[in-house]
Formats: sequence, C-alpha cells, structure tokens
Amino acid sequence: MYIQTKRIVLSTLFAALLLGSVAMPAQAQFGVAAGLNFETADDINTSSGDATFENATGYHLGVVYDAAAGPLKIRPGLLYRKVGEYEFPNDRTEIERFEVPVDLKFTLPVPLVTPYLLGGPMAVFPRVEDAFGDDFKDVSYSLNIGVGAAISLGEGATLQPELRYEYGINEYTEDEGDLFEDADDEPRFQGVALRLHATF
Repeated sequence: MYIQTKRIVLSTLFAALLLGSVAMPAQAQFGVAAGLNFETADDINTSSGDATFENATGYHLGVVYDAAAGPLKIRPGLLYRKVGEYEFPNDRTEIERFEVPVDLKFTLPVPLVTPYLLGGPMAVFPRVEDAFGDDFKDVSYSLNIGVGAAISLGEGATLQPELRYEYGINEYTEDEGDLFEDADDEPRFQGVALRLHATF
C-alpha cells in the first residue's frame, strides 16, 4: 500500500507542477509550508467496539509551487500531515497522510501586504502502517477554503500566513474493511489549519 501511495502522490504532484510551469512560468515561485492542524474526526461506533479519535492537534509540512497570472494564482503542493490516532478497547492505530492540494488564490490589490481568498481540491493519501491499513482507502478527496495574506520580503520572497478549513468530500474508511464493516458512521477528514508559506 505504501509503495502504491507514494507513486500516486509523486505522479499527481509532477502533473500539477508541470501544468503550473507550462501555463504560468514568468512569476512562478517555489516555497515551503508548515503549520498546525486541528482535526474534527468523529468517533466510529461498531459492534466490535468503539474507535475513539485522539490527539486532534497535529502538524503538517511540505513544498509548494506558487504560480501567478494577475489576481488569480494557482498553487499545487505536496505535504506530509500528522493527523492523530484511533484508540480501541485493546489497540490503537495512528493516522498519517500525504496531501496534494491545488489551491486557487484570488488576490486583492493592496500593496505590501496582499490579502487573498483561496479554495480548491485536495487528494488525500492516508498512511496506516499496522494491521488496520486495509481498512482505510488508498485515496480520498477534500475541498479547502480559507483566507491569507502575502507579505513581501523583497527580491520576490514572501511570507503567506493562512487560516484554512478542510471538508472531506468522501469517507476515508473502506466499507468492506474488517474493522469498520459494520460502522454506523462515514468518517471524513475535516478540520481547521493554521499554515505559513514561505516562497522565494
């Protein structure tokens, strides 16, 4: 599962970066991103025992490619995210994931500090290393919305603090999985994140 996930992530990122570089090469910037995420995943109730979501505060970090065309900008990226864990009566499983977001940013014409609105799709690749891995989908999808501001540091470098909200489009557990096959819930990735981008 891990090798397949890695191939999908890298292929998706490469395609997104290629699209951005071909479409808008003049003002493109690479950058890094990091922040805190506050998950709101629900507990999962099954006949074999309740799975309680713990450690709702995690972190994420990765790389981005920021391309621009007037007030509309596109920013694909690849991020690693520490999500949290489900605790069962006799066991627990930790959830990590890779993310491939494609943010569309609409900037407002303000000098020095440039506010913007953002939104876009994101592919999510959960990574669970223990026996519970087969109960999670290889990929799920989310939508991101948020607000941010680009602070110019000169020579083309910027800092971009953001407040983001993620909403899962589909659930991230397998219906035919052994662990969650009789679950009443359809858990989705969702929550608030604080993120800082640095582009150069």
